[in-house]
Formats: sequence, C-alpha cells, structure tokens
Amino acid sequence: MDIRHLRNMLAVIEQGSLGKASLKLNISQPALTKSIQRLEEHLGVRLFDRVSRGMSPTVFAESLQGYAKAACIGMAEAEGRIAALRNGTEGVVTVAAPPQIATELLPQILVRLANDRPKLQIRIVSQNKDLFRDLVEGHFDLVVAMLYDEFPEEGLERQWLFEDRLVMVMSGRHPLAKRKNLQPRDLVAEKWVFADTDTWNQKRLRLYFEQAGLPLPAARMECRNPAVLKEIVAGSDFVSVIARLGIERELKSSSLKAADIASPLMQRPIGVVRRAREPMSPAVRSFVQIAQDVCRARYPQKVSDAPVS
Repeated sequence: MDIRHLRNMLAVIEQGSLGKASLKLNISQPALTKSIQRLEEHLGVRLFDRVSRGMSPTVFAESLQGYAKAACIGMAEAEGRIAALRNGTEGVVTVAAPPQIATELLPQILVRLANDRPKLQIRIVSQNKDLFRDLVEGHFDLVVAMLYDEFPEEGLERQWLFEDRLVMVMSGRHPLAKRKNLQPRDLVAEKWVFADTDTWNQKRLRLYFEQAGLPLPAARMECRNPAVLKEIVAGSDFVSVIARLGIERELKSSSLKAADIASPLMQRPIGVVRRAREPMSPAVRSFVQIAQDVCRARYPQKVSDAPVS
C-alpha cells in the first residue's frame, strides 16, 4: 500500500471535496481521483460517496482514518529519523582515548558536538591498555590517541589531527626554568620524577640520552598519577617529561614552566584511529569533522587539512 494514497484519502476527508484536497496537496484533481481509486481497488471497498457538496467518507474510510493517520505520522517520523542519521545529526558514537587525552582534549570537542549536534549521543571510554585491540574487535567506533609509528594491531587507519610534544617541566623557581637550548648533559644530573618505567615517554627519553652517549637518569621518584606528578614538580626542584597537552592549564597559570627538548624523538602526533576499509557513518563523520575544527582552532597551523575520508 502506497503511503501517498493514505495521505490523499485523509486530505479528501479533511477538505470534504476533491477540488479543495487537490489544492492543498498541490496535485491535479484527476491525479487525486486516480489515487483514491487505486486505494479503493487495493482494499476492495468504496471509500467515498459523492454528495451535493463534495465527497462524504463511507464507513470504510472512517474506519481506516485513524490507522491512516498513524501510518502517515509514523512514516514522517521514520523519514525524519533516517534523514537525521544520514546527515549525522543523530546516532551513537563510542570514542575511546587515554586518560590524558580524554581529560584535556575531548571535553572541548564534546561541548562543540552538544551545541552543533544536540541529538548525537557520544559515549566516552577512558583507558590506557588494549585501546587498538579493542577498536579492532569493535568495542569502539574511534580512538583518539597518539599515532605510533607502527600500530600494534593490523587493519587500522589513522588520521592526524595535531602535533603534540614531550616537554621538560619544572617549577618556575627551578634554575633551568630560564635556560634555553637545553642539552642532554644539562639534564642528566637533575632530580627526575618519572610516570612509569615502561611508557612511550620513558622509552623516547631513554633513546634521547642514549643518542648523546649518556645513560637515562635514575628516577628519584615514580608517580603514575599525572595530577600528583605535576604537583610534585610544581612544589619542588624535581623535573619530569610530560606531554604539552597535559600541562596547558598549568602553563597559563604559571604554576609550571616547560622547556622544549630539541629532538624529533619528542614529537607526539595525536590523531583519530578507526577500522580500515569500514564505511564512516554520518555520526562518526560529524565527530571527526568537529574534532578537526576544534584542533585547528586550538593549534593553528598544526592541524591536518586532509578531508575526512
């Protein structure tokens, strides 16, 4: 049964005549008459009686009226829902990220999404381990994370967003706070606090010192909680290496100072990772596009202009 025939029948009942209904529907009267006839043939009953003032619905049309209204309303809602899903204004997207990125970057993206796509539902998962394995297995739609040179899992596609860096952090009172062009020999004797002995940051720092023919400094202290680590550095003469993304607020408030370490080993590209060869849903496309816009505004001239694929 064609939903248009039901809409036409309802218009004739409401307007009381073929002429008035055809004007409301913006179709010709012969076309409307043919539509009613086809519906009558499909149902095997007469839906209207001709009267002096127009068309009078039969008992069959009156019985069908409520169902026809429900069908038309349901179809309109379904069409609106499909259009919203097609345009990326509705749907569900599950995004995973390491805690630092989930805390420091995702909130700004989510606020923008809430304003631009109020019906789009976003689920955030914050975890460090097995991010890419869980992505391959379908637990998430996307991962926002550091883009490793080699992924631990196959079948993944990455899209660069911006370039983060590892920086050396210290309190504003530290003697190195005003130094520039720090070299490995300037840092090896400092009092270091490390987040963990087996992190990407730690491995890069070890390579940095090894390339200068120096050993990795011994950690005076280890602390896995980034917030506690920053408090230790801010209130002492300890130093550490932290991603710049994780200390932007402290730098603005001057509670910490950061010094760039001149080495490509400190580069920390951040991007979106998803399953390769999988069509990107409109909802996912909306998230990626807004993530690009947010990063472009936050890190001018450091964000990829590559189109969302």
